Amino acid sequence: MMLAAALPPTPGEVILGILGVLVGALVATTSTLIARRTHNWLHHLGTAGGLLIVAGVVGQRTPAPGATLGPWTAGIAVPGVGVHLDPVTTIGIILALLGLILTLLFERVPEAGVRSRPLVHRPMEDDDTV
Repeated sequence: MMLAAALPPTPGEVILGILGVLVGALVATTSTLIARRTHNWLHHLGTAGGLLIVAGVVGQRTPAPGATLGPWTAGIAVPGVGVHLDPVTTIGIILALLGLILTLLFERVPEAGVRSRPLVHRPMEDDDTV
């Protein structure tokens, strides 16, 4: 039985990992903000997808060459970039894209004269009154 040790990541993989985490966090943050403003729960699919992208990139490991790949270390090879996406990241990307597609298909179009009311926070002095 051959035990495979994980190899340290290359500088290019570190930069791709940082960019992947930033993109996933940006997707999650943006979709959460839009879901709060529009009260449309379909945007939360993008939030879950962004969080899964971040979790997948952070938890991804590089297996040793010649090692037997299990179901959680095998991934999808992305041509041109030279990186393998693990299943968690792949599900996150699919879920974020599904949320975007469903939102674009089922988002209600506001009427011409109707605007959504902006989020207004109360002054802190109102909370202190007894």
